[in-house]
Amino acid sequence: MVRGLLVMRDPYTLRTCLASALDALPAPERFPDASDAELARRLAERLRRDLLPRLGSADSPLLLVAIAGPNNVGKSTLFNSLVGAALSPARPEGGLTKQCLAAAHSETWTGPLKDFLTRRYDIVPVASGDAAPVDQAGPPGRLYLTLSDAVPRGLLVMDTPDFDSVYRDNRERAEALLVTVDVLAFVVSRQTYQNAALVDFLRAAVGHGRPYLLVYNEATREEVARGHLDKLAEDVGHPALARYLAPHQPDVEAGLKPLATEPLDGKPALGALLGQAEHARELKARALEASLADARAEMEAVSRAASEAAREPDRLRKRLRHELDVVGAHAALKAVPADVLIDAFRDELDARSQFHKWVRLPFRGLATALTFVTRKVRESFTAPEAPGADTPTHAVDETLKDGVRRLVDAFAPEVAAWRADAQTRTKLEEAFGPVTLAKLEEPLGFEPLHAHAADRATLYAYCRELVSAELQGDMREEILQTLTTLVYSVPSGAAAAVTVATGGMGHDAVVWAGTLLSTPLMERFVDLLGAQVRARVTKKWADAHGATLSRALEARYFSDILKQLDGLASDWNQTAARLDEARAGLS
Repeated sequence: MVRGLLVMRDPYTLRTCLASALDALPAPERFPDASDAELARRLAERLRRDLLPRLGSADSPLLLVAIAGPNNVGKSTLFNSLVGAALSPARPEGGLTKQCLAAAHSETWTGPLKDFLTRRYDIVPVASGDAAPVDQAGPPGRLYLTLSDAVPRGLLVMDTPDFDSVYRDNRERAEALLVTVDVLAFVVSRQTYQNAALVDFLRAAVGHGRPYLLVYNEATREEVARGHLDKLAEDVGHPALARYLAPHQPDVEAGLKPLATEPLDGKPALGALLGQAEHARELKARALEASLADARAEMEAVSRAASEAAREPDRLRKRLRHELDVVGAHAALKAVPADVLIDAFRDELDARSQFHKWVRLPFRGLATALTFVTRKVRESFTAPEAPGADTPTHAVDETLKDGVRRLVDAFAPEVAAWRADAQTRTKLEEAFGPVTLAKLEEPLGFEPLHAHAADRATLYAYCRELVSAELQGDMREEILQTLTTLVYSVPSGAAAAVTVATGGMGHDAVVWAGTLLSTPLMERFVDLLGAQVRARVTKKWADAHGATLSRALEARYFSDILKQLDGLASDWNQTAARLDEARAGLS
């Protein structure tokens, strides 16, 4: 069944999907959660050291077997027994193996088999008669290799560090190699078989069906050992390929004899099962299917972790841009260009009646000229504006600055709560701290934005559509046409005299003339269209020009942090998408 599944797989497609997944993986330390970082590291090791080398070469007859287990349970003793020589330090105090040691037949370190191994591991050959320095710490992926003709051809056996050692690096070195092996020989005893950490480690190591063997060391009674092994297999989730007992043997403890094991359930002897070529192909095929299943599951989990990691930068960037939009809209309300609505109102009336348009036309030209003269006359009667007067544009700038100050205060808890990468945290502290507050003491330099032609043109087009929709061709339109014509037809000299005499306070006494002089009365005419017209125009300006101001604030104060957050969210989402695509290709 396993061979049939493998025949149906396209090796090129598998390699392409696996290579894509490996390329998509970020460095483990980038994951905010430690468990996600560990999962990403394990997946990277599985892809780089196991699946890609396995699928990148012709089917190798070499069977890779690793011996694993808790501290001082007899792993090195079993290793020395299988390879027929005392190569690994095995003493009662335990915990001596800090790096992985392997033994294989001398023919293994030649030709394709040598290439196969060097693609998977950082191989350090050990000369005959020399002791491998496995009691010293080293990097994950390093494998000391001893060659011995006592090891059966086609077999490579590894002795791994204790997974439950006080040295966490020991576990990482073991896991880096355990994801690559075909068969795991796990050693337990009556003191360790139901340890929760042991169960978790074994469950993770054998995953989705990887062949594993159980060796019960220091066994006293067979029925007790069987019960313990049954319980362990139940906790792991699938049974061991074979089970073996190793009774207490004083001569082994004294170093006088190799460890002897007895098979349970009618299985072959341990040396025969691992050393005979007839079993190797089936075991390797099962290991490949299990490793592919593990890779799919880990890709799915890492994809979820990447999507989760994208949420925080995505939330922060959306919140910041929303708050900037609010600040911009609030500032835009400080200077709504009412003249745009008046112009749209007049132009729409002119477009609807040629008669009234031609009647008003000569008076509009005269009124425009009079407006300029009247403004100059008024200025001669009033004092010039003091520097820094509270103009609408000044009010807009101050509103923008106040909004940014409040935004900096509002994001202070977000900066303190950031737990992901340090680079983003530094940019957050800069964006929502003294650096930005100091910049607010400088002029904004937004003068060109206060007369934003594009925003005014958009507002004008909107007002024309709005006035057009409100004018339904009924008696109300006729009244507005007539009143507007009357405004332009009043003798402009009288209006000018009233303006000069009253200082511009005679709005209610006289019908003014001209584009500016007639604005107050025109606003009253606009109100006849409906109570919601002004509100709708104001909202349109706040949305459109507020967005312009918001983008200007973003560019001036928050471009670096938003670029960082955009990049983080995009990278994490892209990682999740690529892993999902690769996983689908493996299914």
